Amino acid sequence: MNITIRTELFVAASLFRGIDDIRYYLNGLLLETGANGARLVGCDGHQLAVARIDGWYPESSIILPVNLVSLVKHKTREPQSIVLEFKEGHQHYRKKGNVGSEFVPRDITLTFGETTTTAKELDGKFPDYRRVVPGEVDGTAAQFDPDLVNRIDKACSILGYKHFAGIAQNGKSSGLSVIDEGFLVVTMPFDVVPLKVAPSWIQQSLSEPEQVRIAA
Repeated sequence: MNITIRTELFVAASLFRGIDDIRYYLNGLLLETGANGARLVGCDGHQLAVARIDGWYPESSIILPVNLVSLVKHKTREPQSIVLEFKEGHQHYRKKGNVGSEFVPRDITLTFGETTTTAKELDGKFPDYRRVVPGEVDGTAAQFDPDLVNRIDKACSILGYKHFAGIAQNGKSSGLSVIDEGFLVVTMPFDVVPLKVAPSWIQQSLSEPEQVRIAA
């Protein structure tokens, strides 16, 4: 099967994948396809992004390896879309003698402009993004790693939005950022209780009191 994906969607999703994660499959991207369209998912265990791709496709799921993902860059003069080609279906295993089974990876061919590269799909169990994404949030205040917040801002920029989408806070549960109808991000908060009162020295004047100067 073939699927065409807008470059900015692909690059924005890849912001949220793992980097040198021991869970090697998180360094790639998950692609699911079916009659109701496709979903491209990036996740590093702290954040998860899901991009929506419209269309009708055969039912499939596949994990794209990092060496393919890293080929796609988002620059003004770069191609506006990529094309992925692979055999439809899901991960396949075959019997290996009398002691279990082995993974049989499919070839994935990525075409980006004049560059065409083929690599093997990754084995692994990607997080179930449908269970991770909250349907709605309660607005309870939460704290978020600035590096994770910055990723959302970068995704907004890549997708053509001038302003930060924000994070709908959800207490100790994941916060939700809906950049648009076709792209959302879930961010895990970190457990910290910030001080709510500024230290007293901030209000102190740095000037010497008048009576002290007179006495001197």
